[in-house]
Amino acid sequence: MISLTPICLQELTPLKIRSYGASSIMQYDERYTPYIEMTGLLPFIHLVSRSTPNLNAAAVTALIDRWRPETHSFHLRTGEMTVTLEDVSMITTLPIEGKPLCMSTDFEGWWQQMEALIGMSPQEPEVEDGGKKDRVPVGAPFTWIAANFAHCPEDVDDEVIQRYARVYMWYVIPRTIFADGTGKNAPWMWLKVLTVFDNKFSWGSAALAYLYRQVINC
Repeated sequence: MISLTPICLQELTPLKIRSYGASSIMQYDERYTPYIEMTGLLPFIHLVSRSTPNLNAAAVTALIDRWRPETHSFHLRTGEMTVTLEDVSMITTLPIEGKPLCMSTDFEGWWQQMEALIGMSPQEPEVEDGGKKDRVPVGAPFTWIAANFAHCPEDVDDEVIQRYARVYMWYVIPRTIFADGTGKNAPWMWLKVLTVFDNKFSWGSAALAYLYRQVINC
């Protein structure tokens, strides 16, 4: 029998948990429903649009301390435990069946593609002497999104409603499923994946993979 005995004891302080939520600034509009439903994300959007769960920093810290990347499981006194796709599906209501959510790393001309998709984009990256572009986020600040798409106007056609529904999902996804340490920008890739509403992606699989990666990086 192998005994897991720590070589030394170290007092852990609770990690700082960053949780941004859907935000009350971007108000959900019922006209978005049929388009969000096509993506399979409607139950999740309804869930996080109402509220996000309170997070216990001490409990999360204790779990991360017991995470073993070799087995993708938590080593507890009662045995090993891991997060499964079924857990993700039941807790988040994210779809776990469908196409793999594989993103292209080619972002050339992303601001032009964004303009074609939602009608506008943040300012085009400036070009310095020598032809090198300034380092700018490949996406848009959440503040910019909220300033331009917080409320869908009344008496607009379906094309405009679809645009606002797409942006609403783009705003929510990187603030909830794929949140990062800054909480300032919505990456372009999550808008790009929403180009076609009825692409059935396995969002739950991507969320679980992202969770594993974030736990390892803690």
